[in-house]
Amino acid sequence: MPDQILVVEDDSNLAFVLCETLRLRGYRAEAVGTLAALRERLTAAPYDLVLLDLKLPDGDGLEAIPQCRELAPDTPIIAMTAYVVKQAATEALRRGAYDFFTKPLKISELEVVVSRALERRRLQQRVATLEASRATGFEELGGSNPAFVQALEAGRRGAPTDLTVLIEGESGTGKELLAQAIHRASARKGGPLVAVNCAAIPEGLLESELFGHERGAFTGAVRTRVGRFELARGGTLFLDEIGDMPLGMQAKILRAIEERRIERIGGNRPIDVDVRIIAATNQTLGRLVEEGRFRADLFYRLHGIQLRLPPLRERLDDLPELINTFLDRARRKLSRTTATLSDEALQCLWVHKWPGNVRELKHVLEGAVLLSDGIIRPEHLPPAVQTAGVKELSTASATASAIASGRSLDETLDDVERQMILAALGRAGGVQVRAARLLGITEQSLWYRIKKHGIQARVMDSAPTRSSPPACAPAARPTPPVELLAAGEALDRSVTRSKSSAGK
Repeated sequence: MPDQILVVEDDSNLAFVLCETLRLRGYRAEAVGTLAALRERLTAAPYDLVLLDLKLPDGDGLEAIPQCRELAPDTPIIAMTAYVVKQAATEALRRGAYDFFTKPLKISELEVVVSRALERRRLQQRVATLEASRATGFEELGGSNPAFVQALEAGRRGAPTDLTVLIEGESGTGKELLAQAIHRASARKGGPLVAVNCAAIPEGLLESELFGHERGAFTGAVRTRVGRFELARGGTLFLDEIGDMPLGMQAKILRAIEERRIERIGGNRPIDVDVRIIAATNQTLGRLVEEGRFRADLFYRLHGIQLRLPPLRERLDDLPELINTFLDRARRKLSRTTATLSDEALQCLWVHKWPGNVRELKHVLEGAVLLSDGIIRPEHLPPAVQTAGVKELSTASATASAIASGRSLDETLDDVERQMILAALGRAGGVQVRAARLLGITEQSLWYRIKKHGIQARVMDSAPTRSSPPACAPAARPTPPVELLAAGEALDRSVTRSKSSAGK
């Protein structure tokens, strides 16, 4: 098929000459005269090359180069200018143009530049095709964490076999990517990989999805439907979130896996299916078996190769490598020249708990690259990630301030202890027994600490016991702490009422 070339030139005579010259050389060429038309064409269809005039009626061609790179990242752009300005040519190359030539054009020069650009594009496509054919997908699951590497190695070893694979791990840890990698590294890579989310399909429809149905099998079955088992014949069937599969379906799946044979709903003819099973779950199947929510026989049948992908919080040693990988992919995906993290943003990423695991990290970084101007700062991150970083920075700042003030560790701890005791007494209404329970210490220990810190408080128990410590002696401080004034007044009123009752 001839290469498709788009000429962007507002001079209709020159555009006609360019298109005719290219057509005579065996190319398919068409022309537009504005940047708006250029963007519309790139959005609607793929082109192998763009010849772009830098002076157009509705804008500057230099400004349009990055936009073209975003719309068609693999399409080379050759800039054309009637002005022999070195700065303009250099700027065009810096913004992403492949090459440039000046007008009035020379046919020989045009042929060389166009031929060279198209040859380079063809070479890039061949390299990409070769890399795609050699890639298995394991290289996308980067990391050096021992538990993660052990799971990948077991997956590589088991990929060439037909053994059933069970992948366990939290949502977002990469279970589906690992299943795809195992399929591409197997002898079945030429066959289909058919995925079924067992948690997303209602129980009444799941059997039909997996096994198919015959025409007239139930109301609404107006035609025969082929199920996922048959669609995956010669390849791999990926049963995602199998831990959520209803118990009734588990028995039917077990039989299909054992016999490699199914029957459509409403049919009476057994159908042989040559498939490999890879199952995944974000739950612990062993615990579900103990609770009676998963069949033990199916659980053991899935145990050909068992892989566990650790959550991101257990493999923080891989976080720098993952950040660099996702930043690079996001930069290329969004056609950004740079994407780097500020120290504050990196701190936010480091202390976040990552409940969504690697998938969450990937989407967070893609959004940050899109919102930033090349330098990612905390405000470019989601609020939850920002909050984690702010809390950590606040704690670090408070610690640094305490050290900078020259105070010792004992002095700082004494302050913290005193504030906790005051808060507990205030919450307990001045009752030391209750405050001791809130603090998780004994009454004797609380009494000793109150005395040590000179806190004015009284025991407010309905019936003092022998084990209760005596009321605190007046402290050296002339006035009680502000925090306990209200509690003290309440205690005085209570004592007065108690004495009146006793006198009666």
